Amino acid sequence: MHDACQPSTYNAPMPWAFFENMKKHIGFGDEDVANLRALEPVIRNQFGLVIDRFYERLFRDAGARAVFTGGQDQMDHQRVLLTTWLNDLFTAVYDRQYAERRAAIGRTHVRVGMPQHYMFSAMEILDQELEKVIRNVHPPKVEEKLSAVHKLLMLELALMLESFKESYTSQVRQEERNYADERVTRSEHLAEVGQLAASLAHEIKNPLAGISGAIQVIRDGMRADHPHRPIIREIIGQINRLDAAVKDLLIYAKPKPPTLQPCDLNTVITRVVRLLRGTAAFRRVEVRFDPASVPLVPADENQIEQLVINLLVNAAHACEANGGTIDVSLAEEDGVVRLTVADTGEGMDEKTRQRAFEPFFTTKARGTGLGLSICRKIVDAHAAEITLASQKGAGTKVTIDFRRVLIPEPT
Repeated sequence: MHDACQPSTYNAPMPWAFFENMKKHIGFGDEDVANLRALEPVIRNQFGLVIDRFYERLFRDAGARAVFTGGQDQMDHQRVLLTTWLNDLFTAVYDRQYAERRAAIGRTHVRVGMPQHYMFSAMEILDQELEKVIRNVHPPKVEEKLSAVHKLLMLELALMLESFKESYTSQVRQEERNYADERVTRSEHLAEVGQLAASLAHEIKNPLAGISGAIQVIRDGMRADHPHRPIIREIIGQINRLDAAVKDLLIYAKPKPPTLQPCDLNTVITRVVRLLRGTAAFRRVEVRFDPASVPLVPADENQIEQLVINLLVNAAHACEANGGTIDVSLAEEDGVVRLTVADTGEGMDEKTRQRAFEPFFTTKARGTGLGLSICRKIVDAHAAEITLASQKGAGTKVTIDFRRVLIPEPT
């Protein structure tokens, strides 16, 4: 038993009504109380033996041993607590205060992380060991006395489990509230970032278009062998990168609601793979995709194309150091169409994986850090689900489940 006298952060209602109701259900009454009172002086000196046997049997289970991490000092403390608990079992007034003391034990078990099933084990062991010592002293009406002990132990167990349930439920609800608050704060922050990004993108877009046009005019006026042509080509390449970053900002900051139509994912993926295979990022990367027989899904084809492009480009960048392969696949299972993009690239450590979908987070020397954030926005807009599994040095796998009602292919 754990120290139920320590304060609990859970303010449960008094379990008196529950305790009284349970007493009526199992028929625990004055006669049982009298039997318990008669037993106490007879077996009081046997409590040490019961406690020794209790811990000997309990600690045969490795999981139970693992709960006790405080060494001998903790064990000595627990023995004192259990002795007090046993004395209380036979001598207490079974009233409101008693019910609250017993219920507090369940709350303490939640706080210290003890699995619920150990309460069953502990109570059953105590029941068996108390029966042994009671039978050994041969009290009159032994069966009635054993019945009283068993009833009270079951009441104890019911109180502990009820308070365990209430305390655990309260803990879960608090965690849910904390998570919801965190999501609201994050959403507000992202909304502010989105507004700033949109403003910046619009401010940059027009001057950038003017610079690009002017540079191209200068390039077109040069001879083919002009020594400055490579510099102009590099300038145009950097302008294109900046233009791509601005487009990412606009997509992230002001995404358009999807126009859902029956969409053939095979067609979209095939088109994107064909488009990207000839680009610089994919020169050392093999992209493999075999179309699969999956239903059409309600989706915005343009947004799904952007989604696949971002996933493949991200995978290619992960493979660029040593080359590698990207496997794209589709499958249907239990009403879900699953799109998977798996690469053999450098992978991510756990800290990076957890932040991968954050806007503007990137470990690459180039890029805006918006690729996967945009993917998540598109996925969320389609009521789908995206997950990312990765391990440093072992590649990354992104999975998207389209969970909306599927549209059957035309016959």
